[in-house]
Amino acid sequence: MARILVADDHDGTRGILKVLLRQHSGWEVCGEASTGEEALKKCVELKPDVIVKDWVMPGMDSVELTRQICAQSPDTAIVIFSFYDMPELELAAKAAGVHRVATKDIASLIPAIEDVLRSSRKRTISPSESANRASANPPKEKLD
Repeated sequence: MARILVADDHDGTRGILKVLLRQHSGWEVCGEASTGEEALKKCVELKPDVIVKDWVMPGMDSVELTRQICAQSPDTAIVIFSFYDMPELELAAKAAGVHRVATKDIASLIPAIEDVLRSSRKRTISPSESANRASANPPKEKLD
């Protein structure tokens, strides 16, 4: 069974994701997080196959959080689930080590998770490449 960690600072979004993901045969939601620090801690503790996370969460810069997950939980695939459909976001996220970016519509999220779970080689680039390629000024979402 594939284990998925859900990380988003909005309770409602986490709740919807948990219900949706639990309906998929072979997937289990192993935990949830509402801050960057909590997401990192739970990735290390729970060792999920996939983390579905918002790009911007309180407590930790998105690029740093992604790098830390890659370093401390290297077998966890990272899927960003964001309202923002910007090429700059996808470039910055992938340079940091994200495996897939899905806009916040369910039609793009499920295939993104299926893709990373099917992939035998989850890491798209190495952490050292990531450090060299990540943008110094990645796009920021507004926390409203």
